[in-house]
Amino acid sequence: MNNGVKKLLKGAFGLFAVALFSLPAFSQQALQGGVKQQIKDVQSAIKAKGARWTAGETNISANREDWKYLVGLNFEPVDAEPIKMVAAAELPAALDWRDAGGNYVTAARNQKKCGSCWAFAMTGGLEAYTLLKNRTPGKDLDLSEQVMVSCSGAGSCQGGRLSASFLQKTGLPLETAYPYTGTDGSCAAAASGWQSGAYKVGAWGSVSQNLTAIKTALVKYGPLPTAMMVYEDFMHYKNGVYSYTTGKKLGGHAVLLVGYNDEGRYFIVKNSWDTGWGEGGFFRVAYSEMDSVVDFGLSTIAYRTAKDEVPVGEAAREGAARRVMRLFEPLAAWK
Repeated sequence: MNNGVKKLLKGAFGLFAVALFSLPAFSQQALQGGVKQQIKDVQSAIKAKGARWTAGETNISANREDWKYLVGLNFEPVDAEPIKMVAAAELPAALDWRDAGGNYVTAARNQKKCGSCWAFAMTGGLEAYTLLKNRTPGKDLDLSEQVMVSCSGAGSCQGGRLSASFLQKTGLPLETAYPYTGTDGSCAAAASGWQSGAYKVGAWGSVSQNLTAIKTALVKYGPLPTAMMVYEDFMHYKNGVYSYTTGKKLGGHAVLLVGYNDEGRYFIVKNSWDTGWGEGGFFRVAYSEMDSVVDFGLSTIAYRTAKDEVPVGEAAREGAARRVMRLFEPLAAWK
C-alpha cells in the first residue's frame, strides 16, 4: 500500500472518529430558552424516542441557576466490602417498600440549594432500615441530615460520597437535634449529647451494579442508597417511567431506591427535591437506564444489622406473611 493511499485511509478514519465521538455531545445539547420552551423541547424528545414519561413544570423547573446545587455525588469508589448475597430462589415480580405489609419509607425531603443529596439518600436509608428493624411501619421517623452534613466527614454542600462508616460508628439523632439548614453548618451547633440517642446501622456493604444483585439486595436489606447521572430533562420530570431523552449532563446524584416492578421494567426511587417534583417526590426509572448515560445504580450500598444476620428486609417480609396467615387461621379452623 503506497503512502498516498495510507494517508487517504488515515484521513477517512479520522473524519469517522470525529463524527462518531461527536454524536454523544450532539445528543446532549443544553436545553435552550425559557422554561416553557425547555419543557416543550423535552416533550418533543419524549415523543420522538417513544419514552414512557411525562414532562411538565415542576417546583424546580424555573430555577435553572439552582440546578447545579441539586446534584452532589463525588465519584469516589464505595469504600466497603461487597456484600456476598445468596441469590433468592425466586424474587418477587414487584416490590414497593411503601406498601409491603406497611410503609417503611419516610416522606420525600428537600435538600434545597445544597449539594447534599448523598446525605439525604443515606439518612433516608437509615430511617427505612430503622423502621424495618423495629417493625414499625408508618412511623414518622425524621433523622437529622444536617448532622450527616456537618459531622460525618463524608461530604458537604459541595458534594459527598456514599459512605456509611459514620452511621455505623456514631449514627444520627432526630431532626430536632440539628434541624436542616441547607448549609455546611458546624457540628458544634448540634444539640449537646445528641450521640447518646443516635440511630445506627450494625454493618454495611456495597452492591454490584447488576439488576439481579440490586433487586436481591432490595428484597433482603430494604431501601438502598444508590446513585445516577442527572441530565437537564430530568428536572422537568412529572410522572411515568423515566429514560434519558435530551439535555446536557448536570452531574452525579444520590437517591434512595425503594422498589422495582418487573412487568413495567422499572425501579421506584425516592428523591430529595421536595414533593412538588415528580410523583410526590418519588420517581420511576427504567431498568434500561442502568446501561445508558444515566448509569443508574453506579454506586449502591446496603445497611445490615451484622455481617451474619437475617437481613431486616427479609425478616420484615416474612413477618408480614405470617401476619396474613394468622388472619386466615380462624377460617381454617371453622372448616
